[in-house]
Amino acid sequence: MMIPHKLSNAVNLVTGALGFTGRHLVHSLLMAGLEVVGIDKPGVGQNHAPPLPGYTLADGDPDLPGSVRYVGPGGSFRYVPLDLEDAAAIAQLVERLHPVMVYHLAAQSSAALSFREPRGTFRSNVMGTLNLLEAVRTMPDAWHPVVLSVGSCEEYGPQPQDAYPLREDTPLNPLSPYAASKVSQTLLCRQYVRAYDLPIIPVRAFSHTGPGQDTRFVFPSFARQIAAAEAGRGPREIRCGDLSVQRDFLHVKDVVTAYRLLMKEAEPGEIYNVSSGQALTIKEGLEMMLSMADGGITVSQDPALLRPADTPVMIGDNTKLRAATGWQPEWDMATTLESLLTEARKEFS
Repeated sequence: MMIPHKLSNAVNLVTGALGFTGRHLVHSLLMAGLEVVGIDKPGVGQNHAPPLPGYTLADGDPDLPGSVRYVGPGGSFRYVPLDLEDAAAIAQLVERLHPVMVYHLAAQSSAALSFREPRGTFRSNVMGTLNLLEAVRTMPDAWHPVVLSVGSCEEYGPQPQDAYPLREDTPLNPLSPYAASKVSQTLLCRQYVRAYDLPIIPVRAFSHTGPGQDTRFVFPSFARQIAAAEAGRGPREIRCGDLSVQRDFLHVKDVVTAYRLLMKEAEPGEIYNVSSGQALTIKEGLEMMLSMADGGITVSQDPALLRPADTPVMIGDNTKLRAATGWQPEWDMATTLESLLTEARKEFS
């Protein structure tokens, strides 16, 4: 079903705007000529360094107190430091902006951290989502923005071998507090669709990577280690965790494209996997990267990089996404990994 939009050029609100995927999404929206306001936790981007290439810090917006404004090739981007756990603040912002679309990416996104900080993970991912949905529900008129809520493939957890690739109706089996919080987030969104008829689109994002991703994540970590070794500024040995796990990877730009298409074409309350549908072991990805590097780099497993619990296989079925939107990924894995190496090499050039 095509979701009607009140204004084609109204505000697009992006939560988690300074995160990895958030920055790519903001850039895509700006380059399409759309008006964007981004929010993220106070302290993220604290030095006000421009979050996007080619953008510079400008005067703040007097109509949006506490905001920072950046100007660049796609026009003006306004950013507001705001914690979604502050229910009053997000309600006030949503009422002031009256956004046409809300891309909800903000989250505590580390499964490993969630084992150490389960309460904080649930506050961020579940209560933050609840506060945002309440802000949308209680807007002072009868019209509401479309909300795209980003969940995670981790909601599926380990499954029988014959379950892959995973469909949206696969029984859920969360293995970490992070995964459990994302299950709760998705259920909450669907409840708000049923109870209040709000146009909310829950998605389950599978693994994605690309330039700008933190080196806490596997392939950016490998890229930086390889680039350092090539430049003689690091050991010629790659430290890694479990290389046997199979994952379903996309380039972040293909993920952003999927989000934008779903925002226009998806059925509210329906869940959509954003995945490649292809399996890749971490070992296969590392071997691709090493084939693009100088020779003589070895690999060793670091026990500190192993998770206390992990899902050995995670492959998604994207049939529903393709049928709803016509989406097709444009980046193959080799080109994606090469882009990470190119970025990492710039640091050591």
